[in-house]
Amino acid sequence: MNQTILFSCGADFSKGSVQGLIPAPNIGRGALLLADGALEGCFVSPEIEVSPFTELVMSWNTDLPEGSVSEAKCRVRSGQTWSEWMSWGVWSPFACRTSIAGQGDDIARVSTDTLLMKDGVQGDAIQLSCTLRRERADLPAPALRLLAASFRLSLEDHMGNALPHKEIDLPAPRYSQMIRDPNIGSVMCSPTTATVMMNALGCDLLPEEAALSCWDHLYEGFGNWAFTVAAAASWGFETWLTYGDMDTIRQELAAGYSVGCNVAYSNTRERASDNAPYMDNTPGFTAGHLLTVRGLTEADGREMVRVIDSYGRPDGFSDRIYPVEQFLQAWHGILYIIRPRLAGAGYAAPRRVPAKLEKTRRGDEFRLTANGEEITLSPDFCGSKDHCTGIVACSMTDGREYATTANRPFFYSKVLAGGNLFVPASQLFRLSPLGQDAHMDVWVITDRGITYTASLFPQDL
Repeated sequence: MNQTILFSCGADFSKGSVQGLIPAPNIGRGALLLADGALEGCFVSPEIEVSPFTELVMSWNTDLPEGSVSEAKCRVRSGQTWSEWMSWGVWSPFACRTSIAGQGDDIARVSTDTLLMKDGVQGDAIQLSCTLRRERADLPAPALRLLAASFRLSLEDHMGNALPHKEIDLPAPRYSQMIRDPNIGSVMCSPTTATVMMNALGCDLLPEEAALSCWDHLYEGFGNWAFTVAAAASWGFETWLTYGDMDTIRQELAAGYSVGCNVAYSNTRERASDNAPYMDNTPGFTAGHLLTVRGLTEADGREMVRVIDSYGRPDGFSDRIYPVEQFLQAWHGILYIIRPRLAGAGYAAPRRVPAKLEKTRRGDEFRLTANGEEITLSPDFCGSKDHCTGIVACSMTDGREYATTANRPFFYSKVLAGGNLFVPASQLFRLSPLGQDAHMDVWVITDRGITYTASLFPQDL
């Protein structure tokens, strides 16, 4: 059965041991803050007896100003023997965040974001910890708001169906990952799902901003579940991973919250498999994917889940319905839980920095400046899906209204050999039906928590 352990308020944290941290009741539900002058502090939970399990995922919510990082760890017990402490990686939106390879012993091992018990071994107790570090004592203090662990459901529990069926239609923005930056669009389902959920709760982020805040430099991808929910938490949301069943989904939807789900499916019966079963109305085949469940309905006498599936393109075709009985076969049991932002939380969120684009004498080449200083970018800044360090996203105004900024038409540019930006503004302004009223917005998104934002107008050329 499902079991999720949450430390998410001052009373919860008081049950564990603390070194170098002090209570911060005005942050979230009651956080732990690195003490004045301390470079490192740690929370360690009590040892917790749990039902037997074979898989475990961890989550953490931390506010980390530049120059600080967090590291969550877990150890598990089987019988009378404890495993070694195993890490979920060094995390910060402003640093080179990485999971850690090669961790394991005779009891368990960690594979990127999931602890797996060794064959024939079951866990029966856990202990969690989270360490906060900063480079200098005069830097702003980081905070720990939440620490969580969840255990895999059995297949029988996964199909839970005890709650009544009801019509639910929660608002959520429609995003297709397949029309985003072509370097990464096909592999950014996890941050796109998180962006759908965050923007439904009042943010106005681009999926690429979330993506570059959860990029795992060791894994070299966006698929680290723990990093994705940690990134969402850095904007002040309360987030965690949990294994769940259909009733968990119904409860979250009934409370007004969409959920993220990991799935694998086929749009043809010929290509279907046990891992990726056939599901009606899907946009293609995927062996591993994240989507947002935003509601429930009925069609032709069948209960359906309403989803935003970013595999569909364009944005409008991401809004789909799937039969519940097929969805339960395709869903692999993980849920992204993202709750509204908390008071005092998110004080060290990834940020947008107002910038300017200054035209050089070489065609559509522009110099980027911020706070009066030139920002020189590496020629390989935009990288590739295998090594993503930055994105240059551009959008022309077209006189239309869009549900969110991310729904505007975008194109993606590049950095030239000298470190300046190439932006084809001259031709686009000539073609714009808005004439002198047109403008172009540019987002230069880094993988270190900073997005430079600038606008160009015809008179700037």
